[in-house]
Amino acid sequence: MKRNLYFLALVLLIVFYTPQVFAQKFTIPVMPDTQGEVGDKPEMLISQLKWIVDKKDSLNIPFVLHVGDIVNFDNHGHWQTASDCFKILDDAKMPYVLCLGNHDTEAVGENTGSAAPGNVNLNLRKTTKFNTYFPVSRLMGQQGRFEEGKSDNAYYTFKAGGLDWMIVSLEFCARLSPVRWANKVVADHPNHNVIILTHYHLNGSGDISERNAGYGDLSPYEIYDMLIKKHPNILMVLSGHTGNSTFRNDRGENGNRIYQILTDYQNENHGDGYLRLLDINPERRYMLGKVYSPYNGKDKCEALIRFMGVNFITPQK
Repeated sequence: MKRNLYFLALVLLIVFYTPQVFAQKFTIPVMPDTQGEVGDKPEMLISQLKWIVDKKDSLNIPFVLHVGDIVNFDNHGHWQTASDCFKILDDAKMPYVLCLGNHDTEAVGENTGSAAPGNVNLNLRKTTKFNTYFPVSRLMGQQGRFEEGKSDNAYYTFKAGGLDWMIVSLEFCARLSPVRWANKVVADHPNHNVIILTHYHLNGSGDISERNAGYGDLSPYEIYDMLIKKHPNILMVLSGHTGNSTFRNDRGENGNRIYQILTDYQNENHGDGYLRLLDINPERRYMLGKVYSPYNGKDKCEALIRFMGVNFITPQK
Protein backbone atom coordinates (compact mmCIF):
# COMPACT_ATOMS: atom_id res chain seq x y z
CA MET A 1 0.00 0.00 0.00
CA LYS A 2 2.77 2.45 0.95
CA ARG A 3 4.57 1.64 -2.30
CA ASN A 4 1.41 2.38 -4.33
CA LEU A 5 0.85 5.66 -2.50
CA TYR A 6 4.45 6.64 -3.11
CA PHE A 7 4.11 5.83 -6.81
CA LEU A 8 0.86 7.84 -7.06
CA ALA A 9 2.47 10.81 -5.33
CA LEU A 10 5.41 10.65 -7.75
CA VAL A 11 3.07 10.59 -10.78
CA LEU A 12 1.09 13.56 -9.47
CA LEU A 13 4.32 15.44 -8.83
CA ILE A 14 5.45 14.88 -12.40
CA VAL A 15 2.06 15.81 -13.90
CA PHE A 16 1.59 19.01 -11.95
CA TYR A 17 5.17 20.17 -11.62
CA THR A 18 6.54 19.54 -15.11
CA PRO A 19 4.39 22.13 -16.96
CA GLN A 20 5.53 24.84 -14.57
CA VAL A 21 9.14 23.97 -15.29
CA PHE A 22 8.91 23.74 -19.05
CA ALA A 23 6.37 26.53 -19.61
CA GLN A 24 8.88 29.10 -18.41
CA LYS A 25 9.42 32.16 -20.53
CA PHE A 26 12.40 32.42 -22.85
CA THR A 27 14.10 35.01 -25.06
CA ILE A 28 15.01 34.87 -28.74
CA PRO A 29 17.58 37.48 -29.83
CA VAL A 30 16.87 38.74 -33.35
CA MET A 31 19.87 40.32 -35.02
CA PRO A 32 19.08 43.14 -37.48
CA ASP A 33 21.17 43.72 -40.62
CA THR A 34 24.83 43.63 -39.54
CA GLN A 35 26.30 44.71 -42.87
CA GLY A 36 27.56 48.04 -41.49
CA GLU A 37 29.01 46.39 -38.41
CA VAL A 38 30.89 43.76 -40.40
CA GLY A 39 32.12 46.35 -42.88
CA ASP A 40 33.16 49.11 -40.49
CA LYS A 41 32.50 48.28 -36.83
CA PRO A 42 33.03 44.57 -36.12
CA GLU A 43 33.45 45.41 -32.43
CA MET A 44 29.69 46.11 -32.38
CA LEU A 45 28.91 42.63 -33.66
CA ILE A 46 31.35 41.08 -31.21
CA SER A 47 29.66 42.93 -28.33
CA GLN A 48 26.25 41.62 -29.41
CA LEU A 49 27.39 38.02 -29.66
CA LYS A 50 29.35 38.06 -26.39
CA TRP A 51 26.35 39.57 -24.60
CA ILE A 52 24.09 36.82 -25.98
CA VAL A 53 26.46 34.15 -24.70
CA ASP A 54 26.69 35.85 -21.30
CA LYS A 55 22.87 35.95 -21.07
CA LYS A 56 22.28 32.45 -22.42
CA ASP A 57 21.19 30.96 -19.09
CA SER A 58 19.67 33.97 -17.33
CA LEU A 59 17.44 34.81 -20.32
CA ASN A 60 16.89 31.16 -21.27
CA ILE A 61 17.98 31.65 -24.90
CA PRO A 62 17.31 28.60 -27.11
CA PHE A 63 18.20 30.03 -30.55
CA VAL A 64 19.63 33.17 -32.18
CA LEU A 65 18.08 34.57 -35.38
CA HIS A 66 19.59 36.89 -38.00
CA VAL A 67 17.32 38.65 -40.53
CA GLY A 68 19.95 38.88 -43.29
CA ASP A 69 22.50 41.24 -44.83
CA ILE A 70 25.12 39.59 -42.69
CA VAL A 71 27.86 41.28 -44.72
CA ASN A 72 27.98 44.47 -46.75
CA PHE A 73 30.08 43.43 -49.75
CA ASP A 74 30.42 39.92 -51.17
CA ASN A 75 34.15 39.61 -50.60
CA HIS A 76 36.26 37.18 -48.58
CA GLY A 77 37.30 39.85 -46.10
CA HIS A 78 33.74 40.61 -45.02
CA TRP A 79 32.79 36.94 -44.90
CA GLN A 80 35.89 36.09 -42.86
CA THR A 81 35.03 38.83 -40.37
CA ALA A 82 31.48 37.53 -40.02
CA SER A 83 32.73 33.97 -39.66
CA ASP A 84 35.24 34.93 -36.97
CA CYS A 85 32.58 36.83 -35.02
CA PHE A 86 30.01 34.03 -35.10
CA LYS A 87 32.61 31.63 -33.78
CA ILE A 88 31.66 33.19 -30.42
CA LEU A 89 28.31 31.37 -30.68
CA ASP A 90 29.92 28.22 -32.07
CA ASP A 91 32.26 27.99 -29.09
CA ALA A 92 29.33 28.43 -26.70
CA LYS A 93 27.40 25.74 -28.63
CA MET A 94 24.54 28.17 -29.24
CA PRO A 95 22.46 27.41 -32.35
CA TYR A 96 21.71 30.21 -34.78
CA VAL A 97 20.02 30.87 -38.12
CA LEU A 98 21.50 33.18 -40.74
CA CYS A 99 18.90 34.37 -43.22
CA LEU A 100 20.20 35.49 -46.61
CA GLY A 101 19.91 39.15 -47.54
CA ASN A 102 20.60 40.61 -50.96
CA HIS A 103 24.07 41.73 -49.76
CA ASP A 104 24.92 38.14 -48.88
CA THR A 105 24.88 37.11 -52.54
CA GLU A 106 26.74 37.85 -55.77
CA ALA A 107 24.01 40.38 -56.62
CA VAL A 108 26.25 43.03 -54.98
CA GLY A 109 29.84 43.75 -55.88
CA GLU A 110 32.91 42.51 -54.06
CA ASN A 111 33.91 46.05 -53.12
CA THR A 112 30.63 47.94 -53.35
CA GLY A 113 27.04 47.58 -52.23
CA SER A 114 25.86 48.43 -55.74
CA ALA A 115 24.70 45.77 -58.18
CA ALA A 116 27.44 43.55 -59.56
CA PRO A 117 27.80 43.21 -63.36
CA GLY A 118 25.59 40.69 -65.09
CA ASN A 119 22.06 39.45 -64.52
CA VAL A 120 21.19 40.65 -61.01
CA ASN A 121 18.34 38.14 -60.62
CA LEU A 122 20.61 35.21 -61.43
CA ASN A 123 23.41 36.61 -59.28
CA LEU A 124 20.98 36.83 -56.36
CA ARG A 125 20.93 33.02 -56.23
CA LYS A 126 24.73 32.67 -56.25
CA THR A 127 25.72 32.19 -52.62
CA THR A 128 29.00 30.29 -52.74
CA LYS A 129 30.80 32.43 -50.17
CA PHE A 130 27.96 32.25 -47.62
CA ASN A 131 27.76 28.48 -47.89
CA THR A 132 31.56 28.15 -47.76
CA TYR A 133 32.04 30.23 -44.61
CA PHE A 134 28.84 28.92 -43.01
CA PRO A 135 28.46 25.31 -44.23
CA VAL A 136 25.46 23.22 -43.28
CA SER A 137 27.59 21.37 -40.73
CA ARG A 138 28.15 24.61 -38.81
CA LEU A 139 24.46 25.42 -38.31
CA MET A 140 23.16 23.41 -35.36
CA GLY A 141 19.47 22.61 -35.31
CA GLN A 142 19.08 22.59 -39.08
CA GLN A 143 16.78 19.70 -40.01
CA GLY A 144 16.41 20.10 -43.76
CA ARG A 145 16.96 22.36 -46.74
CA PHE A 146 15.56 23.08 -50.19
CA GLU A 147 18.87 22.42 -51.94
CA GLU A 148 21.39 19.95 -50.58
CA GLY A 149 24.51 21.56 -49.20
CA LYS A 150 22.96 25.06 -49.22
CA SER A 151 21.32 26.88 -46.32
CA ASP A 152 19.69 29.56 -48.50
CA ASN A 153 16.31 27.97 -47.75
CA ALA A 154 16.33 25.73 -44.68
CA TYR A 155 14.37 24.84 -41.59
CA TYR A 156 15.37 24.44 -37.96
CA THR A 157 13.56 23.01 -34.93
CA PHE A 158 13.88 23.45 -31.19
CA LYS A 159 11.87 23.17 -27.97
CA ALA A 160 11.26 26.08 -25.62
CA GLY A 161 8.59 27.03 -23.10
CA GLY A 162 7.09 23.55 -23.31
CA LEU A 163 6.35 24.04 -27.02
CA ASP A 164 7.73 22.81 -30.32
CA TRP A 165 9.17 25.51 -32.57
CA MET A 166 10.31 25.66 -36.17
CA ILE A 167 12.16 28.39 -38.05
CA VAL A 168 11.86 28.46 -41.83
CA SER A 169 14.52 30.65 -43.43
CA LEU A 170 13.64 31.88 -46.94
CA GLU A 171 15.86 33.50 -49.55
CA PHE A 172 15.39 37.15 -50.58
CA CYS A 173 12.22 37.66 -52.70
CA ALA A 174 12.10 33.90 -53.08
CA ARG A 175 11.57 31.83 -56.19
CA LEU A 176 8.36 29.85 -56.52
CA SER A 177 10.01 26.46 -55.94
CA PRO A 178 11.40 27.26 -52.44
CA VAL A 179 7.99 28.67 -51.47
CA ARG A 180 6.35 25.41 -52.53
CA TRP A 181 8.99 23.52 -50.53
CA ALA A 182 8.28 25.70 -47.47
CA ASN A 183 4.54 25.03 -47.79
CA LYS A 184 5.20 21.30 -47.49
CA VAL A 185 7.63 21.71 -44.58
CA VAL A 186 5.14 23.79 -42.58
CA ALA A 187 2.25 21.44 -43.39
CA ASP A 188 4.34 18.46 -42.28
CA HIS A 189 4.88 20.05 -38.83
CA PRO A 190 1.35 21.03 -37.71
CA ASN A 191 2.25 20.94 -34.00
CA HIS A 192 5.15 23.38 -34.33
CA ASN A 193 4.92 27.13 -33.78
CA VAL A 194 6.47 28.43 -36.99
CA ILE A 195 8.64 31.51 -37.42
CA ILE A 196 9.22 32.62 -41.01
CA LEU A 197 12.60 34.34 -41.21
CA THR A 198 13.13 36.35 -44.39
CA HIS A 199 15.18 39.43 -45.18
CA TYR A 200 12.42 41.42 -46.89
CA HIS A 201 8.78 41.41 -45.76
CA LEU A 202 7.53 44.66 -44.19
CA ASN A 203 8.49 48.06 -45.54
CA GLY A 204 9.20 51.09 -43.35
CA SER A 205 5.50 52.03 -43.35
CA GLY A 206 4.53 48.66 -41.87
CA ASP A 207 2.98 47.33 -45.07
CA ILE A 208 3.73 43.93 -46.58
CA SER A 209 5.74 44.99 -49.58
CA GLU A 210 4.24 44.38 -53.01
CA ARG A 211 7.59 44.98 -54.73
CA ASN A 212 10.22 42.37 -55.56
CA ALA A 213 12.97 45.02 -55.15
CA GLY A 214 13.23 45.17 -58.93
CA TYR A 215 15.42 42.09 -59.28
CA GLY A 216 13.96 39.40 -57.03
CA ASP A 217 11.35 36.82 -57.95
CA LEU A 218 8.19 36.83 -55.81
CA SER A 219 7.28 39.92 -53.82
CA PRO A 220 6.80 39.63 -50.04
CA TYR A 221 3.05 40.06 -50.52
CA GLU A 222 2.93 37.19 -53.03
CA ILE A 223 4.84 34.99 -50.55
CA TYR A 224 2.40 36.03 -47.82
CA ASP A 225 -0.50 35.09 -50.08
CA MET A 226 0.97 31.75 -51.22
CA LEU A 227 2.50 30.57 -47.95
CA ILE A 228 2.25 32.63 -44.79
CA LYS A 229 -1.50 33.17 -44.48
CA LYS A 230 -2.30 29.56 -45.47
CA HIS A 231 -1.15 27.72 -42.33
CA PRO A 232 -2.69 27.83 -38.83
CA ASN A 233 0.69 27.23 -37.16
CA ILE A 234 2.60 30.15 -38.70
CA LEU A 235 2.97 32.51 -35.76
CA MET A 236 5.57 35.10 -36.75
CA VAL A 237 7.40 36.68 -39.67
CA LEU A 238 10.69 38.44 -38.89
CA SER A 239 12.48 40.67 -41.40
CA GLY A 240 14.93 43.53 -41.95
CA HIS A 241 16.24 45.19 -45.15
CA THR A 242 14.47 48.53 -44.94
CA GLY A 243 13.10 51.09 -42.52
CA ASN A 244 13.90 50.92 -38.81
CA SER A 245 11.30 49.22 -36.65
CA THR A 246 7.63 48.49 -37.23
CA PHE A 247 5.14 45.67 -36.85
CA ARG A 248 1.71 44.45 -37.84
CA ASN A 249 -0.73 41.75 -36.81
CA ASP A 250 -2.88 40.02 -39.45
CA ARG A 251 -5.36 37.16 -39.31
CA GLY A 252 -4.54 34.12 -41.44
CA GLU A 253 -7.03 32.05 -43.42
CA ASN A 254 -7.48 29.71 -40.45
CA GLY A 255 -8.24 32.47 -37.97
CA ASN A 256 -4.76 32.49 -36.45
CA ARG A 257 -2.94 35.73 -35.74
CA ILE A 258 0.33 36.32 -37.65
CA TYR A 259 2.73 38.66 -35.86
CA GLN A 260 5.12 40.43 -38.24
CA ILE A 261 8.11 42.47 -37.07
CA LEU A 262 10.64 44.57 -38.98
CA THR A 263 13.96 45.39 -37.27
CA ASP A 264 16.74 47.18 -39.16
CA TYR A 265 19.11 49.83 -37.77
CA GLN A 266 21.85 49.73 -40.40
CA ASN A 267 21.51 53.49 -41.08
CA GLU A 268 21.98 54.39 -37.41
CA ASN A 269 25.71 54.46 -36.70
CA HIS A 270 26.34 51.22 -38.63
CA GLY A 271 23.60 49.49 -36.61
CA ASP A 272 24.69 50.85 -33.22
CA GLY A 273 24.84 47.31 -31.83
CA TYR A 274 21.07 46.97 -31.45
CA LEU A 275 19.31 43.63 -30.93
CA ARG A 276 15.62 42.78 -30.95
CA LEU A 277 14.93 40.69 -27.85
CA LEU A 278 11.74 38.65 -28.12
CA ASP A 279 10.56 37.64 -24.66
CA ILE A 280 8.03 34.82 -25.07
CA ASN A 281 5.82 33.54 -22.26
CA PRO A 282 3.54 30.69 -23.42
CA GLU A 283 1.91 30.32 -20.00
CA ARG A 284 0.80 33.95 -19.89
CA ARG A 285 0.30 34.06 -23.67
CA TYR A 286 2.36 37.11 -24.51
CA MET A 287 5.34 38.15 -26.63
CA LEU A 288 7.32 41.27 -25.78
CA GLY A 289 9.77 42.71 -28.29
CA LYS A 290 12.42 45.01 -26.81
CA VAL A 291 15.37 46.63 -28.59
CA TYR A 292 18.68 46.91 -26.73
CA SER A 293 22.29 47.67 -27.63
CA PRO A 294 24.91 45.76 -25.60
CA TYR A 295 27.50 47.97 -27.31
CA ASN A 296 26.09 51.20 -25.86
CA GLY A 297 23.98 49.82 -23.02
CA LYS A 298 20.95 51.62 -24.47
CA ASP A 299 17.29 50.64 -24.81
CA LYS A 300 15.05 51.88 -27.62
CA CYS A 301 11.83 52.49 -25.73
CA GLU A 302 9.95 53.67 -28.84
CA ALA A 303 10.59 50.29 -30.47
CA LEU A 304 8.85 48.27 -27.71
CA ILE A 305 6.26 45.81 -29.04
CA ARG A 306 3.62 43.94 -27.02
CA PHE A 307 1.50 41.08 -28.34
CA MET A 308 -1.04 39.81 -25.81
CA GLY A 309 -3.41 36.85 -25.88
CA VAL A 310 -1.21 34.87 -28.25
CA ASN A 311 -2.63 31.46 -29.18
CA PHE A 312 0.43 29.24 -29.26
CA ILE A 313 0.27 25.77 -30.78
CA THR A 314 0.49 23.38 -27.82
CA PRO A 315 1.78 19.79 -27.92
CA GLN A 316 -0.82 17.15 -28.76
CA LYS A 317 -1.47 14.70 -25.92
